[in-house]
Amino acid sequence: MFLAGDNAGRREQKVRSYLSREPGISLLLAAVNFEWTVSRAVLFLSRTPNAELRRQMADYYSLDAYKDLWRDEVMPTGNRRPLAEIVQNWSEVRKAFEARNKLVHGKGRYTRKMATPHVEALLKAVGYVDAYCTARGVDLSGRMPVRR
Repeated sequence: MFLAGDNAGRREQKVRSYLSREPGISLLLAAVNFEWTVSRAVLFLSRTPNAELRRQMADYYSLDAYKDLWRDEVMPTGNRRPLAEIVQNWSEVRKAFEARNKLVHGKGRYTRKMATPHVEALLKAVGYVDAYCTARGVDLSGRMPVRR
């Protein structure tokens, strides 16, 4: 869906490109973008060897699981803040994931007007995570550090 070399702007452009004609797809892509960004941030900021961390991350799918993963893998590496604190619009992200879940499980549909606030919340959240990483010298579209 997204490539490692895609910067936040490129990913956002891809998400927004579907909003007017396929708002549901835009919402799904925005959620994927958020999960992709958080996962990549954990991979960059953790000290756990990459292969071990990727095995752990294979079972992480919910917002609470990502929050726990962040707590366990990123916070112990230094003066780090909880994910729900970094993502200043966490409650909006929760609502966006509830909308995403309804859509994925066939329990609803989303018009552009309905999807837009959720897409915007998720894009804003990605911006918070990206800015947090950048402030720590980490470029999420850069080369992954190798830890064995």
